[in-house]
Amino acid sequence: MSPLASTPGADPVLEISHIKVEFGSIVAVNNVSTSVQAGEIFAIVGPNGAGKSSLLNAINGFYKPSSGQIRFNGRDIVGLRPHQVAKLGVARTFQNIQLYLGMPVLDNLMAGRHIHMNNGVLQAIIRPWGMKEEARQREAVEKVLQFLGLQAQRNTPVGTFGYGIRKRVDLGRALCMEPKLLLLDEPMAGMTMDEKEDMARFILEVRHSTGIPIVIVEHDMQLVSDIADRVLVLDWGQVVATGKPDEVLRLPEVVAAYLGSELTE
Repeated sequence: MSPLASTPGADPVLEISHIKVEFGSIVAVNNVSTSVQAGEIFAIVGPNGAGKSSLLNAINGFYKPSSGQIRFNGRDIVGLRPHQVAKLGVARTFQNIQLYLGMPVLDNLMAGRHIHMNNGVLQAIIRPWGMKEEARQREAVEKVLQFLGLQAQRNTPVGTFGYGIRKRVDLGRALCMEPKLLLLDEPMAGMTMDEKEDMARFILEVRHSTGIPIVIVEHDMQLVSDIADRVLVLDWGQVVATGKPDEVLRLPEVVAAYLGSELTE
């Protein structure tokens, strides 16, 4: 993971304009506009059913908006399929972890390298340069294993681990894609306090070492306040507020309607 330049004041990496996502009569995302700048951690918060994950799904191509525009590095990506969006540099983790539980950690991370592989499995077997290609991919994975402290677990099936390690592997697989934008859907759900602190540290280090922007959906408001540069509050698919966490999360309407009383103390 080599550092990437982050230029203050440059055009947004991600621009979302009047996006609407519908499922029949249900409007999951309703006229949402926002942007994500280079190098920032951008949090999306709100109650269950607010449209947070639906917005992420629209960004990475799982959902096609019924209207609006999403531009990634200046390119309109609405209508592209998930693998096409991934090839452009958008990596994603999921609220419900989607790992290969019977496979070792190493192989799960190797799966994140598929968009960078220049040859198929058969070619890797019959061509000498195929071995060099595999070695190149493994070298990239080794860097992520070391970064996330997963060397000791490398050959152990993911299904034998608890939620904390699985979430770390999920993050690792996304990082193995060498993303230009990282989408994290509740990366700390189900974790202990110590595991949350470790994950927060990894997220901050990703931003520090790579400069890539990170969009995070998260329910832990204290954590959002600690690591996010800006926050977007959604409810019923609509934007309630956007701004710096210490300002937005203390707005009376936000606290009363969506975040409970924990931030008013």
